[in-house]
Amino acid sequence: MAAGEEAPPRGLALERLLTLGDHTDEHGRLLLEDSASRGAQKRAKRSGVPMRSERCAYADSPSRLGGEMNVSAYEALRHDLSEVLNGFSWLAERYGRVNPSGRSTVQGLLDVSNLGTNLPLVLFHRARNPVPAHGALPSAVASIFKASRGIFSAAIDLLNRTSDAGAVITVAEVVGFAEANGHFRRRETGRVCAAPTRLIERVLEAILTGAGADPSRSSLGALVDFEELWAFYVRQSSFSQASSTYRFVLDNLTAAGDVAPEDLFGASVQVQGRTWRFDAFTQAFVDHANVVQAELNSVLGRADPGPPLTMEAALRVL
Repeated sequence: MAAGEEAPPRGLALERLLTLGDHTDEHGRLLLEDSASRGAQKRAKRSGVPMRSERCAYADSPSRLGGEMNVSAYEALRHDLSEVLNGFSWLAERYGRVNPSGRSTVQGLLDVSNLGTNLPLVLFHRARNPVPAHGALPSAVASIFKASRGIFSAAIDLLNRTSDAGAVITVAEVVGFAEANGHFRRRETGRVCAAPTRLIERVLEAILTGAGADPSRSSLGALVDFEELWAFYVRQSSFSQASSTYRFVLDNLTAAGDVAPEDLFGASVQVQGRTWRFDAFTQAFVDHANVVQAELNSVLGRADPGPPLTMEAALRVL
């Protein structure tokens, strides 16, 4: 490090690297909207951020009809629509350069939408020129993040139900799947997606085919380096897959109720044809989590791997 240069910021814990809290965009809107903590929602309302709800009247979406929807969040997205479409097209175009055969496929839909969910994490947590957590993130980036969360949920479900991740998928097929399988309605709260069906179709078109959008007009290239975003995503995805496997093994081990809690870590489990003691399998998961944390901090240009992850800390990120 040259004389006079500031040292890079220290590494962050994995839980912080991969999650958002009460982060807001340039207008004070919460990125997590009504999924944010009650305290954050109250502060947003007190500061004048609109959070108006209405009953859904979209006749073309029976799964949403009559459900409560966040109209204010939709109005913010509608205001940013051109940049949102161009931004998704920018992400999809650059993804196509990394994985040319993935564009327009089920896997491609999952990857591009997951890039959209990772986008604010990189912007908030990178060592150089990070975006402040409150009042600075461009609202269009926040809208891309929010749309990506819903698309990713449907895409991962679709991927789990298909035998061919590389199968080409159409906009109509994605919308039909999401409608039929409840992806427009949040199971926990009953709240529904506020975007009209045609707007959802336009976003999906931008991702799958690029139609109706112009990646050269997107501002994302000035905000984030795609190679950094992709490197972050690859490692986040690796941890997500490891977490899914660990949860699956743990659920299978405890579902029947045959293993007492005190005997859990001594139990034998089969994972991809290999027999493990569950304590060794858990330690391997924790070790992987530490590697991912170190790699993510490195991708973001931070000074060290972050605090060593304990078993409890690694399991909190599940």
